[in-house]
Amino acid sequence: MRPRRLLVGLLALAAFAGAIVTAHVRLIHPGNGKSLRWGRPQDVSIVLSSMGSDDVHDGSHLSALRNAIDAWNDVPGAAIHLHENTSPAQMQRTDWASDSIHLVTFDEDDSSGYFPGGSGTVALTPVWFSNNGIVTDADILFNGADFTFTTSGEPGAFDVQDVAAHELGHFVGLDHSGWAGATMFPYVDPTVVLHRSLSADEEHGLRDAYPSDVRAVLTGIVRRASNDLVVAGAHVVARDAEGRTRASALTNTLGAFTLRGLDAGDYELYAVPLDQPVSESNLTNGHTVSIDFASTILGTYHVDAGEELSIGTQHVDPDVTLSLGRNYDVYPLRAIAGQTRSYQVRGSGLVAGCTLTASDPDFVVNATSWMSSQVNFQVTVPAGEAPGHVDLVVENVAGERSILPAALEVTPRDPVVDSIAPALATSSGGTVLVLSGSRFQPGSRVVLGSEVYVDGEADGCVVVDASTITLATRATPGGTYDVVVIDPTGVEGRLDDAFQFALVPAIESVFPPSGSAAGGTLITVTGSDFEDGVTVAIDGVVQTIVTRESSTTLRILTNAYPAGGPYVLDVQNPSGPSASAAFAYSAAPDPAITALDPAEGSASGGEEIVVHGANFEPSTVVEFGADPDTGSGGTPAPSVTYVDANTLVVVTPAHSGGAQSVLVRDGASGQAAVLPSAYMFRSSGGGGGCSIAPVGRPSGGDPLREAALGLAWIALAFSVAWARTRRLERARR
Repeated sequence: MRPRRLLVGLLALAAFAGAIVTAHVRLIHPGNGKSLRWGRPQDVSIVLSSMGSDDVHDGSHLSALRNAIDAWNDVPGAAIHLHENTSPAQMQRTDWASDSIHLVTFDEDDSSGYFPGGSGTVALTPVWFSNNGIVTDADILFNGADFTFTTSGEPGAFDVQDVAAHELGHFVGLDHSGWAGATMFPYVDPTVVLHRSLSADEEHGLRDAYPSDVRAVLTGIVRRASNDLVVAGAHVVARDAEGRTRASALTNTLGAFTLRGLDAGDYELYAVPLDQPVSESNLTNGHTVSIDFASTILGTYHVDAGEELSIGTQHVDPDVTLSLGRNYDVYPLRAIAGQTRSYQVRGSGLVAGCTLTASDPDFVVNATSWMSSQVNFQVTVPAGEAPGHVDLVVENVAGERSILPAALEVTPRDPVVDSIAPALATSSGGTVLVLSGSRFQPGSRVVLGSEVYVDGEADGCVVVDASTITLATRATPGGTYDVVVIDPTGVEGRLDDAFQFALVPAIESVFPPSGSAAGGTLITVTGSDFEDGVTVAIDGVVQTIVTRESSTTLRILTNAYPAGGPYVLDVQNPSGPSASAAFAYSAAPDPAITALDPAEGSASGGEEIVVHGANFEPSTVVEFGADPDTGSGGTPAPSVTYVDANTLVVVTPAHSGGAQSVLVRDGASGQAAVLPSAYMFRSSGGGGGCSIAPVGRPSGGDPLREAALGLAWIALAFSVAWARTRRLERARR
């Protein structure tokens, strides 16, 4: 049972809009307000469940989750690192509530109890913590019981990487964000993947929680202009000289705010009420939020590197009815550099005479219709604009203003993957690939199944130019995969089913190693990675009868072929890779075993038996207990007397009790035959035990019945013990 602690369930979906997945806002202890953080942030272990999602069958859930982890690990100036534990044993665990594992898993049947039927939650992150705010455990659960997930853009399914990036924000200690375009925005839609890339809000939040260097800081106090009372929970946002949204924080109960982790430069600050599309209800317990004021510009300020600047007390204007943005809008609004796109945003007071602008003055905004509760508009983004977030600002004829922070996210156009060469590689890795296409960006990553290749990293990929990427494959499970290029903003290009990792078969044994030139020898080939449709050839001649029993066992009934060899026996998978071993043909017929007389004897050995069969030679050897598939591991008979081609007199060796195989092998040619479970070695019995009969039980009873009764008592004892164990388990649950 866990020590006493508090649990916070962080939701990831609202049922009507998409999913509840908050300004850089820290998770706080609801009782004492302490910000939550990991005590040893430099190496926080995290495990990705190997079982994955029922909706994703190619292992790409792992690459999607790893991309999301990388997004948080790559934040500059933050002293936290999520370290993936890739131990197969850990990845197979399901006990996510244990303190000993921080697990990312897909709950397909509500075994967690967090997703009752019809739940509107796409994913959540339970966080346990102590009174001092130190996180002691956290796990991420995807709601596979009520929602479907995808790594390849299936309609109506939620993107694994998009949702995971959000939930990892909670994992590291961040609450939801008031930025419409932030990864920590509390709603998501199946059509959205832009939460994959972190906004500046998440980056500044992580640097605030886990600083690793000294950066600029802006502080101040927010009060009402009407009565000079402090405003608790005002959402204070900073944008840079280019009009890009850069950082934010909520004021505390004294109206004070601190914006940490800033680069040197000029910042315009403003305060907005956290009412729509994000509200106090989207935050975890413990926050105090005031919304009875208007969006207000607080001024422009310059900070130098490492400087902490106080802007003093700033006053906000009285509340207005004008507002922009609702939680049923789909954010962020993707703005593509070099394009004009159309949008619709809801709100109130959106009437003719209002003006709509973007905080980046390079953007051209054209409102096409005002409908009181919504505005339709177009935004033109100049070519070459850098990725990032931009505010939308609406003003009415009375000069009242509403600001929607980070509503627009600027991205380049989607990358395009035209081809990959070669299109086939062995699953062992080491094949150099060339991807051809267009709009490849520096910092992109290539995804092939469960493997991610990051531009510029060791063992990653190289973005040679906008049309070429190269990489060397890693060991990857066999199969056919999409080729995916994801740029730093999270948008992707995909070539469906364009690449195949072929399984490379391996041969461990061929038994027997030689057979009759007349054909008809049953060969067993053992090894690994034998695919359906595998073919076998001996000296280039494809064998007619091949049975694949499993990925590790083949049975071949040989064709007739001239005596000689050893020849090359080649096993080839339909995808191309092959493995080779040796096999020889002999002019003599294969030996055969038909009967043993007697077929049982003492385990101590030394007894004579007769082996009946055919095609025996004076050089024939006999072994007991050999593996029927490989011919290995047998115990040789101490004496074999050749009587004739059909008869051998054999002295049995000492052997462990039980039914054992009998193998005959021609010592010269290697031809062999084996009869499984053909000879029974009887154990000698005995032992130092004792027995006692129940009082009144007559002696001299049927020994078989007495033995059976003894077994019944044993069975009953195990049954009672098992039932008691089950009762105890149920009681613990």
